[in-house]
Amino acid sequence: MRRLFALILLLAACGSARAQDRICLPPAEPIVPIDDATFSEYADLIAEEFERYFSEVSPYIACLDAVRQHTFARAREISEQHRAFWDRADSLGLTEDAAPYVE
Repeated sequence: MRRLFALILLLAACGSARAQDRICLPPAEPIVPIDDATFSEYADLIAEEFERYFSEVSPYIACLDAVRQHTFARAREISEQHRAFWDRADSLGLTEDAAPYVE
């Protein structure tokens, strides 16, 4: 049990060291006043907010796509490491010792 806990801590530390360095923040959504008086007074600013939103939404989606591609690439790399781990455990006769406990 202690070995499993130590392994989890090691994996968590490695994962945080490789944390994704890109954070995609969605653009702020325009706020449209409910009452007509405020709407009329700020119509020009609200229109600008819509333009800003639409100009920022494409780069946001591109950011999400880039993070998605990066995550899939990392998942492939980790999958290969997982396969190599089990090959090595098998070659050292540790497959049973390394197998996760499942009820």
